[in-house]
Amino acid sequence: MMRDKGPGEGGFSLIEIIITLVVLSIAAIGVLSVFTTGIRGSSNPLIIDQAVQLAQEKMDEAIALRKSGGFAAVNTIDPGLPVFPAPFNAYAWSRVVDCDPNPAFTPCPAQYQRVTITVSWNAGVDSISLATLIADY
Repeated sequence: MMRDKGPGEGGFSLIEIIITLVVLSIAAIGVLSVFTTGIRGSSNPLIIDQAVQLAQEKMDEAIALRKSGGFAAVNTIDPGLPVFPAPFNAYAWSRVVDCDPNPAFTPCPAQYQRVTITVSWNAGVDSISLATLIADY
């Protein structure tokens, strides 16, 4: 036999509400940590895009140097990492000229060289590289 509930006897108990709040807060912490990670990495595409554009600029300079100064004018710039002028002075760059596929040959046996431009940031922790071949024609 079921008895009718009187006034004040329906609803949730205090214990049920506290347990529900604890479970929901644990779930919210997990969801918020995903958002925090996403926000932290959101500027990364901009930084990478700027680094690629700066590397392309230095690659264009190397190709122009080859055209104006000749094959021997394009040489390695010591990876002492010179920096770009402001506002891009957080980025550093280097140019390495070697033989492809075997960088141990000096001078290069063939009439071409591989030019690799590396742009780094975060004190050299992160970097991107572009490579191309130039020919002595």
